[in-house]
Amino acid sequence: MTEHAEIIPLPAVDWGGGDVRDVTLLQLRTPEGITGLGSAYAGANRVREALALYRQNPRALHRCDAQMTIAMSAIDIALWDIRGKAEDLPVSELLGGRKHDRVVAYATVDLPMTAAKAGDAFEQILRSVVDRGFRAIKLCIEDFGRRDGSMSDKAWDRFEARLLQFARKITGKDIQLMLDTYGSDPAWTGDFDWALRTARILEELDYLWFEEPLAPRAFGDFARLTGQTRIAIAGAEDFVLPGDFENLASLKAVDIMQPDCTRVGGLTQMQVIRNLAGQNGLHVIPHGWNTAVGLAADLQYQSTVSGDEYCMVEFWSDKTITDLLVDNPFALDNEGMITVPAGAGLGVALNDEFLLRGSG
Repeated sequence: MTEHAEIIPLPAVDWGGGDVRDVTLLQLRTPEGITGLGSAYAGANRVREALALYRQNPRALHRCDAQMTIAMSAIDIALWDIRGKAEDLPVSELLGGRKHDRVVAYATVDLPMTAAKAGDAFEQILRSVVDRGFRAIKLCIEDFGRRDGSMSDKAWDRFEARLLQFARKITGKDIQLMLDTYGSDPAWTGDFDWALRTARILEELDYLWFEEPLAPRAFGDFARLTGQTRIAIAGAEDFVLPGDFENLASLKAVDIMQPDCTRVGGLTQMQVIRNLAGQNGLHVIPHGWNTAVGLAADLQYQSTVSGDEYCMVEFWSDKTITDLLVDNPFALDNEGMITVPAGAGLGVALNDEFLLRGSG
């Protein structure tokens, strides 16, 4: 049982379109003085409630409703960090054994919808990401798939195809590209036929995956799309409870499931989801739009993947990534990869000067 906890609100994360989400850091300390870091996509009060419930009944850690599960994620991650330090092992060794010392980092980049002309804002932004050393880039193109009546569907198809072709021309063939259309947006209207046509274009351009082309709970259409395309279909970043991942896996509705360790109940539940994926021939790539602590957990988790193709983590440049930890351990090397921290636990330490501490 933990002796002391510090609950630290972090700057909210803007997912775009006015979707701003609270993020909280948790530091637990055992009676023996071992500390563990965790984080969750939840407000400080919710994490405080989760901690009180856990202390009252530790079995509640993975037996909660969705909102409490999100908050419990911080506790679970911190407990893995503590266990690793207590056993003097990286968390990856506790999760099945490290198979990779480095993991590919992919950037998620917001791009304007332009006419795909040389030198325009689309090209400038994308080239700047390549110049930063990324060798894998996920495109989020403003209003892609969100069509108005200004053109026919065929004209829109050609317009969107030109942007996808333009991106491939800019990056060349040596950089992996992915497309995210954020079908979990409540206003999303893209249907199966649009998704299938777009998937065909992505196949021709050798994109690695197509993310959230449909509304999250369109399980049947997801399964049809996955069954009819060669490009990997990805999704599930907004799912929290095991039942949704079980449905996706049993239907083989996606090729890649994207749980967020700071939402689904921490690394323990990430292992459960990976087992579900493996039993159904699917892959897991964590959704990483979270904090440096979440990224450290993702790196430990992904370093245990057997193959290379989907051994990736999502990286975004924000002060909760670059400034939260001592010495910023997430610098890209010359191959666009991040070295997995080698120390015990998560292998990272909090930068005490980053912000004033909260209390729990």
